[in-house]
Amino acid sequence: MQQLLSKPQLSHRITLLIMNPLVSIFIPSYNESSTIEHLLESIYHQTYSRSSIEVIIADGMSTDDTRQKISSFSDAHPDLSIRIVNNEEKFIPHALNKGIKAAKGDFLVRMDAHSIPAKDYVFLCVQALQNNKGDNVGGRWDI
Repeated sequence: MQQLLSKPQLSHRITLLIMNPLVSIFIPSYNESSTIEHLLESIYHQTYSRSSIEVIIADGMSTDDTRQKISSFSDAHPDLSIRIVNNEEKFIPHALNKGIKAAKGDFLVRMDAHSIPAKDYVFLCVQALQNNKGDNVGGRWDI
């Protein structure tokens, strides 16, 4: 037997189906100067609406020019929200927790700084979550 949704749950579900819910993409990073721009470009060209994406990079206090490249990309692409949070502990679990804590989105997407997701990756993840295909979804991508 299928469970019925309460009125507030149903209203929230309809709202999410009609509009693009905010997606927080959080990325642990440390000295990713050679790859971070490629990832940011792939996020920028996602089929999901840029106005419904925020990017949070939890940087482990990189000693290369990773932060400068992130800032330059952000300046050149003001229509994509990009924030850096400090990960002084320099451990991935800490970075993930800081990214989650900083996130404002309805959905969270984790990416690695050296990944290149398919153009429809975020869209397909949100679609799967909205269609109750799982509580945690993902896919394969080129690394």
